[in-house]
Amino acid sequence: MTLMQVLRRAVEAAKKNVLDNLDLAAEQTGTLNPFGDRTLLLDQQAEDIIVRVLRESGMQFDIMTEERGVIKAEGNPEFLAIVDPIDGSANLEREIPLCSIGISAIPFSDIITTDDVTLSIIDSIFTDETYVATKSQGVKKNGKSVRPRKGTPIENAIISYDTKRKWEGQFAKASSRTLTAVYDMRRSASNLLDLCWTAAGSLDAMVDLRDMLPIVHVCGTHMVLEAGGVVLDKNGSHFTVPIDMNVRMSFVAASTNELAKEILAAFKGVTF
Repeated sequence: MTLMQVLRRAVEAAKKNVLDNLDLAAEQTGTLNPFGDRTLLLDQQAEDIIVRVLRESGMQFDIMTEERGVIKAEGNPEFLAIVDPIDGSANLEREIPLCSIGISAIPFSDIITTDDVTLSIIDSIFTDETYVATKSQGVKKNGKSVRPRKGTPIENAIISYDTKRKWEGQFAKASSRTLTAVYDMRRSASNLLDLCWTAAGSLDAMVDLRDMLPIVHVCGTHMVLEAGGVVLDKNGSHFTVPIDMNVRMSFVAASTNELAKEILAAFKGVTF
């Protein structure tokens, strides 16, 4: 099997298990994952299935997972696989049909950054959308190439903005400035799905400047970059960070560099 076939098989098997066991959507394991979030039973099952498929592929993977941390390869790793088994677990628990499965692969080396991701797959479990990003080859949604929406001024922009943080102090003020500057906000509560929608032009940007997002969401920023969008860090530079469980992602992912900088300026309260 090719790397693409392995990742697709892993995602499809995990998705089937979720759909076949929706009666367990609210069941919890009683444990916390390495990022401090409660683990749902279906989260754990999806992750276990993905790990099993990767292990049985004949390829050697180190695997970084949301629920179990880093699982080392039995031999010398060829790839690092980064797995978010269910993004939008709270939606799934409440029977809101917006959640996704994400996986990325990176050729293994001693030093790996977000710029090294070569292949990512994100599957929206309930909305029949599968996105595939291949390094230097763009992004396909259900087999058809997609691109970000271009030329939208900030006052007409519809963005996703992650609000999962206490709205107090500077974050509250920055959030108010940002949302006042744009036309409107949409949030699926699956950041991977919102990043796919940004890559495909449904949204103009996806903003997460909380310094809280786990590195397992890298497949989402990879989608935006490979589709032709931009991802900036909070300093306005190209977003790139080490692939490490302790790293938290903070970025503006947008259709254009100009829009990303305008959004960042609004967040900071400075003139663009």
